[in-house]
Amino acid sequence: MSTSPTISLGNVLFRFRSFTPVPVIALMGFLLWRSRGADGPGGPEVDAALNVAGLVVAFLGQALRFYTLGVVLEGTSGQGNTLRADSLNTRGPYSFVRNPLYLGNLGIVLGLLLIAHDPWVYVVGLTFFFGEYFFIIRAEENFLRGRFGAAFEDFCRKVPRWIPRLTPAYAGFTEHRFDLPRAFKKEHNPFAAWAAGAIVLLGWEQYARGELTRTRLWALGVLFAAVAVLFVGIKAWKHHWFRARPR
Repeated sequence: MSTSPTISLGNVLFRFRSFTPVPVIALMGFLLWRSRGADGPGGPEVDAALNVAGLVVAFLGQALRFYTLGVVLEGTSGQGNTLRADSLNTRGPYSFVRNPLYLGNLGIVLGLLLIAHDPWVYVVGLTFFFGEYFFIIRAEENFLRGRFGAAFEDFCRKVPRWIPRLTPAYAGFTEHRFDLPRAFKKEHNPFAAWAAGAIVLLGWEQYARGELTRTRLWALGVLFAAVAVLFVGIKAWKHHWFRARPR
């Protein structure tokens, strides 16, 4: 396995990928604050359409992540902080694209950027996303190449890194069980984070333009509360917070 600076940086970014977006999000927040909710280049009608499109794209990205985590094999990197793989994922979405989780992340990021509809936020967000994942994916591929050798090389030849195939690369790609509870347990944190972010973006847009009526505020509040209740409920179920303890 290579130990080049690119691979070393990718390993570091993989380990801390839950925290590296924080300063970037802060910068994008400043850019949005500076714009004061100004209309995008297409005006308010286009902005409203972008809000809808952004939510649709983000939910599609979330759906891909949810499905992937429901079928991913145990003992692989998944959402951990260190690279590991007891087996090579080639089934389900991995039979169409090498990085379905990251493709789902791209959908969520694109969706939120569409809701922000600020050109500078687009530049910052997409530059960070593709810059970080360039290094992370190189580190992962270096690890998997060293772990699985020829099998991984065959996987790379058959399955694209980002743009999905139209047909599965491996026979029997549907021969797996979708684990719904596991998908909920693994994905409630990311979903709550981006859903809350989308609500905040929509609320900020209305507030900055002086259009945040009481009715709209209540609607956003109800949505935020629903996300919070869902998050806490799944967290409690996952960690057995309310299970009676034996005396």
